Order: sequence, then structure tokens, then C-alpha cells
Amino acid sequence: MKALVIEKKNLLNIKKKWSPKETLSLRDNIILPEIAENEALVKIKSAGLNFNTVWSSIAYPVDPFALLNGHVRRNPNDKKHLRDYFIPGSDGSGEIVKIKKNKNFKEGDEVVIHCAVIADKDLKMKDPMLSKTQSVWGYETNFGSFAEYSIVKISQLIPKPKNLPWNISGSYMLTLGTAYRMLASVNGLDLKRNDTCFIWGASGGLGIFAIQICNYLGVKPICFVSNNDKKEFCKKFGAKYIISLSEMENKKFFLKNGEFNTKFWSEISTSIYSLIGTNKVDAVFEHPGADTLALSIFLLRRGGKVVTCAATSGYKAKIDLRYLWMELKQIIGSHFCNSTEANIASDLVAKGHVKHTPSKIIELEDIPENLNNIFQRKTFGKIAVDLNKN
Repeated sequence: MKALVIEKKNLLNIKKKWSPKETLSLRDNIILPEIAENEALVKIKSAGLNFNTVWSSIAYPVDPFALLNGHVRRNPNDKKHLRDYFIPGSDGSGEIVKIKKNKNFKEGDEVVIHCAVIADKDLKMKDPMLSKTQSVWGYETNFGSFAEYSIVKISQLIPKPKNLPWNISGSYMLTLGTAYRMLASVNGLDLKRNDTCFIWGASGGLGIFAIQICNYLGVKPICFVSNNDKKEFCKKFGAKYIISLSEMENKKFFLKNGEFNTKFWSEISTSIYSLIGTNKVDAVFEHPGADTLALSIFLLRRGGKVVTCAATSGYKAKIDLRYLWMELKQIIGSHFCNSTEANIASDLVAKGHVKHTPSKIIELEDIPENLNNIFQRKTFGKIAVDLNKN
């Protein structure tokens, strides 16, 4: 079959600075192994781009083959994932072409695939995401969605929403599920009506779903974007309160000496006040990491909470602990979502409460160039991949 892969041998020539399009290559001779009793073979109809494939392609902070080794150490029955190639892609939808006996799905079913790979023995945990066996499909496991076929756990399958066409149905689950857990679940912020939530990177794949989930919950989202084009994009998804970096006098998170730019902090706080009548928020939706975490804590009201799921600007964050302990604030770590949360989130799309409108639909061959654009912060919203022609 055809697949977009990272070759293990290519990582031997790794440079200090390289881009996704230098690493990924198309192969048309991939032969997948046989599926296990708890797995399905899915004909991929569509996929979606996520920042984790950028990390895989630049082998930072960990190269994908090290992550595969880690998954197999925690899941010895998955040794077949150790290949001389790695197929990324953590979002996908398609048709089941082969599946072992189970109660919920059969061959021919149209499905969306969520990316939480968890051992069967741990699926009944109160929150299976706490299982040590948990890995992210197409990032820590092999046989992701950037291929004609993929191998997934049966527990990853969700019925495809009938209101979504194939070409976009495979590009919402990772970011929507992540945003849902962060904002709505008891495992995240568990936000309530009339709460306020500051959203970093509101025009991105995570952000556009965060805006809509907040609006669905009756929560007031305050959105932060880098320019006015992204500001207008957010408005299409229901954003009313938006701060654009391009309109601010101060634009740097840190001073040249590495200290916090407190003038920038004050300006954002003042901007929030001008929008909602208070300069502090109940919660912050955090994913840039190094650039923003300290400021996120500062922007919280006393007793407020930050929820974080990523570190797209870097994972070594510097914070001022005084704002944390003296004002009784909290930082919550969040990582995708469990199957229950994924089904609830997908149902929001199926019922029309959340709109999924990718900014772009591309083909398999176009993925490396578009990952480059994500890496360089040039993109809006989600980018879908149409594989229905393959």
C-alpha cells in the first residue's frame, strides 16, 4: 500500500535544524502485519494534520522510533509496531475492512478513529487515560492515518457522524476530544455557565473547538491570536472577545535578559478588562507552553485554574510560583481524552452543536509542505487530508 513514512535510516543524518518536508517521504510498498484479536484494519478515507506530526518529523523532543520502543515496553504484545519505518497521523476516518469479533462494529462500518491506544485490561478504569499502557496512535504507535490502510484498536473506533462528508470527517477528533476534556470534563476544568476562559492560539485547530465548546457550555471565551486575519477567522466560530497581538504596544513575552515582560502582562490584563469588565479570568486554555504558562497563571483570578495539553513553543517553562501558591491557583495536565469523552465530543459534531470546517483540504502528497506551514505558524484551524481517491 501507499503511505507517508519516516524512515529510520534517515534519522541517522539528523540536523540540528530541519523541517518536516525533509523527513517525510512516500512509499508504495508497505505491507501491514496481520491484525490481532482486539484490532481492526481500516481503509482510510480522510485524515487530519496535528502538531504532533511536526514533532515526529523533526525528531524533537523525542524521535518517533524511541517513542515506539517506549510503547512496546509498556505493551509487549504490540511488537509488530517496531519497523524500519514509522507511519504518522493521529486523526482519521474510514471504512472497516477487517475486524475481529466484537459487540459494537462490523466490516463495512463507517468510523472515526480516536487516538487513545489503551490496553484492553485498563479500559474499565475510571479514567483509562491514567493507564500506563496509554499511547497516542500515529505518534507513539505505528500505522497511523497517513496511509491507505491503518491498524487500530477496536476501542479506538467511533461511529462516523452522518452529517460529515468523508473528506473532512477524519480531521476533527484529536483536537476536539482534547479541547472537550480540557474544558468540559471533570478530568479537566469542568467549566460551568458564566465562567470566563482565556484561550491561547484561538485560531488554531484546538482553539476553534475551544471557542465553540465554551459557547455551548455558556462559558465566555476570551481569545488571543497573533494577527487580525486570525481574529476574523475566529469570529466565524462564534468568538466575540478577541485580543490580537498585532494591535498591542508590547509584543514580547520575555525581555532580552530572559526576565518576564511585565508590561506585556499588564497590557493583556488591561485588554481583558476592556472586553469583559474584569482583568482576571476563571480559567486559561493553555498549550503554547514555554512562552505563555507564567502569564497564564498571572491572568487567573484567585483560585483559578490553568489546563495545559501541549508545549508548541517549548516544554521548559519558567513561572513565578508566588502567583500560584499565594493565590491558590492550580495547573491541570491534560492529554487527549478517554473513549467516553471522545464519543461525547463527537456527538456534539453529529448534532450540530460544534461546527467542523477545515481551513484547507489537501491530498496525501501535500502533507509535508503543510506541516512545514504549521511549524512556521502560518496556518488557520484544521487541515484535512482527502484520501478517498486512493
